[in-house]
Amino acid sequence: MYQLDPKKLSCLGIQEVPTTLMNIEVERLHPGVWQKRKSFNEESLDDLADSMKTTGTNVVPLIVSLRPDGDFSIIAGERRWRSGKRLGFATLKCEVGAYSYEQAAYISAIENLQRTDLNPIEEATSYHDLCTDLNLSHGDLAIQVGKSRSHISNYVRLLDLDIRVRDSLISSRLSYGHARPLCSLKNKADQRNIAEKAVRFEWNVQKIQQAVNALTQRKPSPVKLSDTDPDLKRLERDISEVTGLDCVVKRTPSGSWQLGFLAPESESFTGLLDRLGVRFDSDLEN
Repeated sequence: MYQLDPKKLSCLGIQEVPTTLMNIEVERLHPGVWQKRKSFNEESLDDLADSMKTTGTNVVPLIVSLRPDGDFSIIAGERRWRSGKRLGFATLKCEVGAYSYEQAAYISAIENLQRTDLNPIEEATSYHDLCTDLNLSHGDLAIQVGKSRSHISNYVRLLDLDIRVRDSLISSRLSYGHARPLCSLKNKADQRNIAEKAVRFEWNVQKIQQAVNALTQRKPSPVKLSDTDPDLKRLERDISEVTGLDCVVKRTPSGSWQLGFLAPESESFTGLLDRLGVRFDSDLEN
């Protein structure tokens, strides 16, 4: 779970915003425009309501800002507000601050990322919106939320998937691991077809990857041999016969030589290195 670290918010000046703790009438609280979450788990809201009923109030205050009409917009704590309404609470504890749009967007997104029931599309949307609203790169955001840059980038790629695939992620019929291979498919119909089969036949990640590979793997383009010098052509054929790999031999205008090989898979590549007496780091295969 993510933890909101005030030290990481200094660039936005969030900790510098003065706040006031108030008890505010429930009917004067409204969901904020920063809330990207569209669905709320009913069972989770019931559990939260039971907890609030035991304490008689919300122990953790909502974070809100004043609206022009005198009411308040919820920046963080909409689940507590919804549970409070279920219980018929007249007021809720709130921390009121004059936050800027960027500050409120950051606080709201970070609160969403702290949830344990966050689905992959909600997580991806939070990352995307933070980068857009705050003009952050994936690397910058990764530092802020304590994740790797690749983690951010891989999740944001989910937003380009076919809408039905995204719906399957939201409804938990597909996991992030199931959907990630589909991101390599440009055709959304292909994405949708594989996703539907994965759900229907309960495919594992490996099966989905195999289906994706069947669509994306093509025969490699043949290596273009030298087409000007017959001596070079013959040399290329001789080298290919010895190494078992297609090769290209070039001579530059300066008189230097270039030799290139095409190894279609790791086994061919390691075989060539063995014949050359080169020690191979197996980590390169991953």
